[in-house]
Amino acid sequence: MAPGSIASAYGSFGSVPVTATTTASPLPVTLAGLSVKVGTRTAPLYFVSSSQINFVIPVATESGRQVVEVSNGSTVIARGTVSVWEAFPALASSDTTPTSQGIIQNQDFGINSESRRAARGEVIQLYATGCGATNPVLTDGAAPSVLSPVVAKAEAFVANLPATVQFAGAHPQFPGICPVNVVVPNQAFVSGQVPLLITVGGIASNSVSVWIQ
Repeated sequence: MAPGSIASAYGSFGSVPVTATTTASPLPVTLAGLSVKVGTRTAPLYFVSSSQINFVIPVATESGRQVVEVSNGSTVIARGTVSVWEAFPALASSDTTPTSQGIIQNQDFGINSESRRAARGEVIQLYATGCGATNPVLTDGAAPSVLSPVVAKAEAFVANLPATVQFAGAHPQFPGICPVNVVVPNQAFVSGQVPLLITVGGIASNSVSVWIQ
């Protein structure tokens, strides 16, 4: 995990009366009576149920092992730990297999797939989390008011070739999501279903696949 990334906690969180979800900006720090602390900081929440909570790691969370506490009102009902890094990127994908299709938009905004492939030389947009600090610094749970690129160097590799990263930073609407705009290498052998990954600050993401014409 990294500051500003989306995380999920699984467990038994008592008798939550409803399953609650939100995309409000800023995100709330309490949903259905539940709240989450990472270290000493309260986390913005996307979703809560009796067995799962989706939240955003507070942007000022220090690196290292941090205690995570889930509270119902003023009562702590679950506790665990999480390792926090300055950056720990993860790419969104359709599943967890080695050739998993990435959640990727083509330059025409269509969703990349075998039947809707990106062209060489075009820009594709990947969706990641865990890209770490941005400049300017984000406000917890709020969408940025200005363009907020990541501080650490972001790199991309398509079909094992270095690919130009035009932008990597905070999503303009959804806290915790890090869009990464990448130019597909214009090499004839880059075709079909090929692997793709990014690094942020030298830390590699999971590998996903992208379809190229």
